[in-house]
Amino acid sequence: MRKLLLLFVAALFLLPASAQLRRSELSVSYGFAPVTGWTDTYTDLLKDLVAGHDTGLKGWGAVTVGYNFRLLNKLSLGVQVVYASNDRRIVPAANAVPAGTATSHYWTVMPNLKWTWLNLRVVSLYSRVGVGSTFSKAEAGGSDVSATDFAFQASPVGVEVGGRLAAYAEAGIGASGCLIFGARYRF
Repeated sequence: MRKLLLLFVAALFLLPASAQLRRSELSVSYGFAPVTGWTDTYTDLLKDLVAGHDTGLKGWGAVTVGYNFRLLNKLSLGVQVVYASNDRRIVPAANAVPAGTATSHYWTVMPNLKWTWLNLRVVSLYSRVGVGSTFSKAEAGGSDVSATDFAFQASPVGVEVGGRLAAYAEAGIGASGCLIFGARYRF
């Protein structure tokens, strides 16, 4: 996995050198309901820190920064970095840590593919899929624990409106969120 990631990063640096104009794009987005906010897979690491009972998970969403390079007319290869965090209020069980809050931070790195299946002058429709790793850290009661988990983003429907500078929205599931809104700049 590490060798594949290094090969991917090297390809990202070499390909733009031979690129024509507007083959690269930078994007920034906000996503509602990332999987880190509602999947126990990511929050099980809190069991190692806290012996109490939780009263619910509160997250604010995910912020994603991405880079894509157009390999073919309709196919782009890219990488995304995602940040999300959650707070969980802990009610102690007998002989457990005092009541408090456990905070989890999630950093995700995902290579991805984007397929533009309808490209009109100002509007385009696309699909995106990405897989990678989430590096998480949970903190509670002065202690912390870290974990690395599988991460993904599958956005079967995305719409982009604009030219060189564009706004976009995606619907899907994964580390970036279920409903994503953002801006993209092509260069």
